[in-house]
Amino acid sequence: RKLSGVEKRGEAAMYADMLNSMPQFASFGKLFSSSRAVELTESEAEYVVSCVKHAFPMHTVFHFTIKNTMEEEQLENVAVDVDLSDADGAKVECSVPAEVVKYGQSAMAFLAVKRARPLQPFQVKGVRLVFSKREVDASSGEVYDGATEEEYPLDDFDVALGDMSRPVDVDDFRRTWEATTDAFDVTEEFRLEKHKSIQDTVKAVVDALGMTVCDKSDQVSAAARAHRLLLAGPLLRPPGPGP
Repeated sequence: RKLSGVEKRGEAAMYADMLNSMPQFASFGKLFSSSRAVELTESEAEYVVSCVKHAFPMHTVFHFTIKNTMEEEQLENVAVDVDLSDADGAKVECSVPAEVVKYGQSAMAFLAVKRARPLQPFQVKGVRLVFSKREVDASSGEVYDGATEEEYPLDDFDVALGDMSRPVDVDDFRRTWEATTDAFDVTEEFRLEKHKSIQDTVKAVVDALGMTVCDKSDQVSAAARAHRLLLAGPLLRPPGPGP
């Protein structure tokens, strides 16, 4: 389900407090936005993994939640490895593994990537868990000595423009729009051919940009041959002084 505005603000504050408490990210600046969780495995997989993408001025922190569903296994030093060879200069800066993931429990791991530019969408491929696995006696819970080094493939994912924007409440879209100057205008044209209808296209654009829909403009008439969608939200700004 979609979170309410109050729930979103509470979640954002929770993420900010958590990340600010981690010394590995202390130099990254202020957290700008956090995405919805993206599932990187099937729900019935041996290890169930999801990812939230946290945007900072020049960094993206991937926040992985890892659940172990294997009763006779304990995972240790669990990290996520990625291939950024197609990421246009983005580079891994640090990794924070989960120390232990016991059966039926979840733990968190983090991977911080420094972007080459503030607004830089990129692809994350070759995603995999890397961990040590120890056998467990399911009846007694005893963890046996001797660990094996393992890898487990995860789904690839993207960092999109919507991961570097955030929604904002606007009381009067048209008045706000008219108050801006031409210096802020940018016009671009895109071909969105894979969607079967205008309604599908509108939903895809809203999901991709992660902004607030204004004036109920996401509602499309069944007979429409064209449609105007109104969205509001700030994009991540480059680090430095400014309003």
